[in-house]
Amino acid sequence: MLMNHLKCKSLLNNILCLMLACLFAICPQPAQAAEPAPVPAEKVYEHGVVAADHPLASAAGIAILKAGGNVVDAAVATSFALTVLRPASCGLGGGGFMVIWNAKDQKATVIDYRERAPAAATPEMYAKLPGTDKQRQLASRQGPLAVAVPCTVAGLSYAVREYGTLDLKTVMQPAIQLARRGVPINDHMRSVQRGMLARIKQGTLNPEEFKTLIDDYLNHGKPWKNDDRFFSPQLKALELIAEHGRDGFYKGPVAEAIVAACGESAGGILTLQDLKATQPVIRKPLTTTFNGYTILTMPPPSSGGIAIIESFNMIKALEKQTLKQPFGKLKYHSPEEIHLLTEVMKHAFADRAEYLGDADFVPVPIARLTSSDYASHLAGRIDTQQTKPLKEYGRYVPPQDGGTSHFSVMDVEGNAVACTETINLTFGSYVVIPKYGIVMNNEMDDFAAISGKPNAFGLIQSKANEVEPGKKPLSSMSPTIAVKDGKAVFSAGASGGPRIISSTLQVLLNMIVFGMTPTQAVNSPRIHHQWVPEDLLMEPELFKQAGEKLKQYGHSPKKSSSLAASQAVSRQPDGLRGHSDPRKHGSAAGY
Repeated sequence: MLMNHLKCKSLLNNILCLMLACLFAICPQPAQAAEPAPVPAEKVYEHGVVAADHPLASAAGIAILKAGGNVVDAAVATSFALTVLRPASCGLGGGGFMVIWNAKDQKATVIDYRERAPAAATPEMYAKLPGTDKQRQLASRQGPLAVAVPCTVAGLSYAVREYGTLDLKTVMQPAIQLARRGVPINDHMRSVQRGMLARIKQGTLNPEEFKTLIDDYLNHGKPWKNDDRFFSPQLKALELIAEHGRDGFYKGPVAEAIVAACGESAGGILTLQDLKATQPVIRKPLTTTFNGYTILTMPPPSSGGIAIIESFNMIKALEKQTLKQPFGKLKYHSPEEIHLLTEVMKHAFADRAEYLGDADFVPVPIARLTSSDYASHLAGRIDTQQTKPLKEYGRYVPPQDGGTSHFSVMDVEGNAVACTETINLTFGSYVVIPKYGIVMNNEMDDFAAISGKPNAFGLIQSKANEVEPGKKPLSSMSPTIAVKDGKAVFSAGASGGPRIISSTLQVLLNMIVFGMTPTQAVNSPRIHHQWVPEDLLMEPELFKQAGEKLKQYGHSPKKSSSLAASQAVSRQPDGLRGHSDPRKHGSAAGY
């Protein structure tokens, strides 16, 4: 026993040393413009690469790889580090999706740890609340009634136990050390704070109701100074999880504190039984083939996976039926290429709005939506010269979501993890658990909160995504891996609500079709169209280049900065590469 204890202590010390070395090597990035500045030549790594949206999170994953962990261990270490570093986007109080490719076993696995509606949830729970429509809608976004059952800790604990090579306590050490030692305030954290303090001034964030959030995460309402450090209030919770596993979160003092803040006495419906019962779900990935690669992505309750498969299939059909040549032969970012990609997105997003929900609760026609025959049918409806009226695509309004954090991990053997996690909107429900600093999600807002009520466009949200007890709300999260010859070659995903889907698709197309490196693929300006509203969003450089010409196709181009943030990695004959989106001031790491 003593020898095992000494070995464990030695390993933890080694991980700490490795992590600290990485932290010195990877410093927070300087401020970047909305249009990414030129990037130096990509680093090529021999053994492993991690791309997360904070440089210290990437460093945490690499420290675990260097200490002998596998890609799953590194992914879990990265995730726990992000709960400290990106608390406005993801963390212990949220959920996520993880896609794993095991090159040795030639097996893909999906771990679904998306949050669920509490057992007391009902389809009418928001519609029956007193007050105005605005007040009822706000109840699904702010406060205890907005909180779904968090599953991140259950999912990560399961991932390490079943697919990792190290124990949970070991892989959590980077996160614990970051919380204990504090982290420098970077430009993204300052930007988030400015946005939240502006909400207080605008009256959309009640400083008395959400005082714990302001004190724990917004520096008591005072702007961060240049030399400030952030000390995560989640340290005690992280230590309890490291010591007791999932029980350190779902039972005992942490669970009791969560229910005190989100249960009946606080105006919510979350119970201790909801917490104890939550478990991740193992699913099979959705797959298609494209340009010689096998695409592995998320099934429902992700809407992104089906939308991405549909999009790849439609592009294949367009190549055969209309273009009579590979999509990559089109001039990159030409009006023709952007128009066709936009039409593909519009059909995919319209189907997302009409058919998708939690397939454990409602019938989702997955086989039909992902079939090549259906893609051929949709591609045949695409006019190469003109967009079409709204009703030609669908009839239901798409759900809205946002926030989120994505990271990708890959090693030289072709093993990979693509993982996307969220608490939904920025700082979720604004509920922060006293003493433990856990930011609780507002995932209930990802349901069609008030079923059957037309929106501003006169469209009704699909009943497939209405609230039910134990049901998972539809998500845009789209972690995706591309495999060739039995080994992962590309891994990508994004954060930013529905723009996750369009960004992930474009980054993958950039690498697979247009031969870009991760840096080029991620930094390239992007577009977004989700069918409703009828706006073609374009990042500034692209809007300037092609916006006017796209009006001739009937589109309504609008300039928009920072269309989601993506992280991508690749494996090529000369080594591994990774890139984290400058739109969110991330940085990849490797060795």
